Amino acid sequence: MMMFDSGSVTRFFGLIAALLAYFGIHVPEDVTEAVASLAIAVLAVYAAWKNNYITKKGHEQKMAIEKVKKGEVA
Repeated sequence: MMMFDSGSVTRFFGLIAALLAYFGIHVPEDVTEAVASLAIAVLAVYAAWKNNYITKKGHEQKMAIEKVKKGEVA
């Protein structure tokens, strides 16, 4: 899966918005709000997934961290 940095994504959507405005294409406000709400929801789910030990790999990482904290692994 190819990942992009947040600056590139922001600039891309800014370019799209500028091109739409330049060519006089009006996007209704409710569509803009819906897209923004969807983006926020997706980012919230992604952040919750990445910052918790949900997967098998995550459980292994958590156990490794706990061992280091206890001093079992140098």
